[in-house]
Amino acid sequence: MIPIILYKMPLSSEWKLLEMVIIKKRYTFYILLMMLAVLMATPLQAQHIARRLGHPSTRFADPIHTPEELRARLTSEDLFADIDIILNLCNGWQGSIEDFRHAAATAPITALQIPVGTHLPAMSSRKNGEPILIRGLVWGGEEPIDAYEFTFYSKGRRYRCVTPKLCCNFWVEDLGPDSRVPVLTIECNTSDEVPIHRPVRVCLTVKNTGDMPDELVTVTLPVPAGAIFTQSTGETNAAASRVIWRISNFAPYASRHLCANFTVQQPGDLTFTPTAFGTVAHQVDTMCVTRVSGIPAVLLEVVDVDDPIEVGRTETYELSVVNQGSTALTNVVIVCALEDTQEFVSGTGVTTAQAQGHIITFAPLAMLPPKATAKWQVIVKALAAGDVRFSAELTSDQFKRPINETEATRQY
Repeated sequence: MIPIILYKMPLSSEWKLLEMVIIKKRYTFYILLMMLAVLMATPLQAQHIARRLGHPSTRFADPIHTPEELRARLTSEDLFADIDIILNLCNGWQGSIEDFRHAAATAPITALQIPVGTHLPAMSSRKNGEPILIRGLVWGGEEPIDAYEFTFYSKGRRYRCVTPKLCCNFWVEDLGPDSRVPVLTIECNTSDEVPIHRPVRVCLTVKNTGDMPDELVTVTLPVPAGAIFTQSTGETNAAASRVIWRISNFAPYASRHLCANFTVQQPGDLTFTPTAFGTVAHQVDTMCVTRVSGIPAVLLEVVDVDDPIEVGRTETYELSVVNQGSTALTNVVIVCALEDTQEFVSGTGVTTAQAQGHIITFAPLAMLPPKATAKWQVIVKALAAGDVRFSAELTSDQFKRPINETEATRQY
């Protein structure tokens, strides 16, 4: 008997335990089902379903039909205190009513329609004439709501204001942190070419194309090698060889025109590389180039070595070209002309000579640097007595008209 009793007792306990578990699970299931029903019903109970707008006793202000009327309502001194109450009741509001009023007066206003069934975060209204804010509404009317909206910034955050036209029951939504930034652009302008010793004027145009001011913008213009700073509206840093401008409270869409003057002692290209950066705005840079041109000037001299010269003998003419200017002379060509009483013998110098009848042409000299000298010689034979004129003509790229020189020789 003892083995049978020991066998039955575990079975009986196991069934009783199983029955208790089933009952407990059913009880838990019913509790969870009831809680789910409550949770599903709670949002519906918390929502206010609005089906009509514009009733004189519940509308915040008189109806509006144009953006101008909206501006008038939201900036009205009579509604100032009531609007302040509504703003402070709106979720997330941390701004100032002054920023709100400024935006209502100046911000772009857009028309929109609120579809039927839209969940609205809130809507201002009136109860017994006093301003109230109703949160968690659902628009349950038969048609969409015609409304206006605008966005604005205040104390580091961005907000959206929506106002139905029928009732002016506006509300304000917090859209998050202010993401605006100042954005700088810079342009550099100077003359394409400036004669040497004349002032080189460089002007910069700096703009804030962003939608946020920058507390301090610094503009720098390095002084190029070979240039000497003379004047500007900014300050100079001699050690760093640059001109500096500082723009305080650089407003959105504002621009500044900044200029500086330089002088240059040598011809050549001047490259200006200005930069601008702000407390918040990223650095921008640009470049402009001007050509400082030298002034062309030349001296052509022709000298006869022997004068007078006996007929039958040879005469030597020495030609000298001195570049007296501050720019190189290019493509320098010398052409000499003889009279009938002279005959060409030879020509030498920095370029070769070629004679055709009484005309001697020297090959072009590609470049003659400033202050440099080039020389040629022409040897001729005296054929008959007379008062002779030996002429030389110089042309180069820098002169529109030829330069002429004549040397008189007495042949006897």
